[in-house]
Amino acid sequence: MKKTFFNFMVIALVMFLVASCSSKSANNTADNTAPPKGNDSSVVGEQENGTNSGSISSGKYDPPLKLDFAVGRVDSDVNFPDGQTTKDNKWTRLVEEELGIKLNVTLAMAASSEYTQKLNSLIITNELPDLFTVHHTEYNQLDQIIRAGLAEDITDVFYEHASPLVRELLPEEALEPLKRDGKLYFIPQLLNPAEEGNIMWIRTDWLKKLNIQEPKTFQDIIAIAEAFKALDPAKNYGFQAGLESWDMYSLSGFFAAYHAYPDAWIKDSNGNLVNGTIQPETKAALKSLQEMKSKGLINKEWTINDDGAKAREDLVTGKVGISFGKWWAPEWPLFMTKDNDQEAEWDAFAFVSIDDKPALHLKNVVSASSFYVLKKGYSNPEALIKMLNLQAEHYWGDNPTVDPEGSSLWKIAPVVSEPWGKNIQFQAAIEAALASGDTSKLHPAAVQIYEMIKNEGEDSWGVGKEYGVNGSLGLYAKLTKNNLWINNEFFGTPTETMATKQANLDKLFQETFISIVEGADINTFDTFVEQWKSQGGDDITKEVNDWYRSK
Repeated sequence: MKKTFFNFMVIALVMFLVASCSSKSANNTADNTAPPKGNDSSVVGEQENGTNSGSISSGKYDPPLKLDFAVGRVDSDVNFPDGQTTKDNKWTRLVEEELGIKLNVTLAMAASSEYTQKLNSLIITNELPDLFTVHHTEYNQLDQIIRAGLAEDITDVFYEHASPLVRELLPEEALEPLKRDGKLYFIPQLLNPAEEGNIMWIRTDWLKKLNIQEPKTFQDIIAIAEAFKALDPAKNYGFQAGLESWDMYSLSGFFAAYHAYPDAWIKDSNGNLVNGTIQPETKAALKSLQEMKSKGLINKEWTINDDGAKAREDLVTGKVGISFGKWWAPEWPLFMTKDNDQEAEWDAFAFVSIDDKPALHLKNVVSASSFYVLKKGYSNPEALIKMLNLQAEHYWGDNPTVDPEGSSLWKIAPVVSEPWGKNIQFQAAIEAALASGDTSKLHPAAVQIYEMIKNEGEDSWGVGKEYGVNGSLGLYAKLTKNNLWINNEFFGTPTETMATKQANLDKLFQETFISIVEGADINTFDTFVEQWKSQGGDDITKEVNDWYRSK
C-alpha cells in the first residue's frame, strides 16, 4: 500500500489519528489594551459575572486578543488549499472571525525531535509562546514545564467555560488521571486506550484452504501455526515475531496466552503494582517460545536481525499467517500481502489462552496524542477554552464539518479534541448503516469511510476490515464488554531510579530473552529475576508504588 494513501486514510478519513529557532513571545494584548481576566465589558456578549456558557456564540474580544501559538504539528500530510499558509489559514481565520482572537503561529513544523528541541530552547530562555503543543512522546518535557511553574493552571476556567459538548469529548474519567494534585495544566487530545491495544490477525484464506476452524484456545493457535508452516515447510514459519513486547510486530498475543505482560506495571492480588517482566508467567511464555523456535514456527533469525524490517518482510512475502498488531494493521502492513497474493485475507481475533483463564489485552490507563499548554500568566486563559469550544463544535457539533480531502487542517487548530473512542463509535455506526443502507445518522467523516467500503475499490479492503462488518474496531468494543483488558497502571514520568538504571534493566531482559529463546536453560530466567531486583528493579518497584498510592 502506498504511504500517501496510508496517511490519507489515517488522517483524512478518520479525522484525528493511531509521534534551534526561537520565536520570542509577543505581548498577549492587542496594542497592550486587551482586557484582564473577568473584564466583562471587553467581550461582546459576556455575562456580568465574567463567565459565559462556553458556547461558540458567547462573544468575541474587541479589540482582538493576540495570542502566539507554537503549533508543532505541520506534518507531511498537512496540505494548505486555496493559497492558505501556516500564518493565514482556516483556523487563524475562524478564531479571529468567531472569537476575536488573532493567532500568531510560530514553530510551524512537523511533530519531531527538532520541534521538541526548539521548545526546550524557549523554556531555557523563558521565551515560551502564549500557547504551545507538547507531543505525547514528550511526557518528561510536559512534566518539567509544570514543575517549573511555566504552565497556567486552567482548572477553573475549564469548568467555567467548557461547553457541554467539550465536557462530553473530555470526560472526567479521562481527565482525572492527567491532573496534577487535582489541577488541570493542559488540554489533552485524548485517545481512548481501548483503541490502542493489540489484537490477533490470522490469514483466514489459509484457514479455509486447510478447512481449519477458528481458534478457541492457544493450543489451537499452535496447531494452526504448524499447519501454516506445512503449506510450504521450506518457506513458512507460522508466527510473525519481533523483539518488541507490545508494538507492531510484537509477541503480545503469545505472552498474553500465558498471562504474561512484559514491560507493564500490573496489579497483583494484593493491589500492589508489580513489573510483568519478572513474573513466573513470563518464564512460562519464554519456555513456549523456545519450543516454537525449535520447531521452526518462528523465523530462526528473528532475534538477531532488525525485528521490524525482518518481521514485515516475512509478512509481506507470505511466510507467516499469524500476526499480533493494531486495529489499523489492514491498511499497513497487512495490505501489502495482497501484492504477492490477491487471495490473501486477514481477520481480527481476540487473544486466546493456554488454560481456562481468559487471555487479556494490555492497555494504558490514559492515552493522548498531544497536550496544549498555556503559558503561566497569560492574561486571558479562558481564550483557550473558547477556542476548544469552537473546534469541538466545528468538527463534532450538530452540524459537523470535515476538512478538504487530504488537507488534515485539523492538525493546525489551536487546540484539538475528538470523541473519546471515536473510531469504535464510527465502526458501530458504519456497520449498522451497511446493514440498513441508511447513512443519515453518520458523521460526515464516517460517511466518507462508509462510501469507501461500498465502492469496493482497491483501497476499500483495509478500511472494510477495520470499520466494516465484524471490523477490528468492533472487536475492541467486545473486549470492553467482556472485561478482557488489563491495565498498564503506571503512566507517570520516569522515577528517579528509572532515569539511571532502566536502560540497563531493559538490556538485561533482552539478553536473557534472546538466550532462552535460542535454547538456554529456562532457569536462566530465575537468575535474571534476582539480577533485575538487585540492580535497581526493587528500588523502581518501590518508587512506582509510592507514585501509585499518592495519585
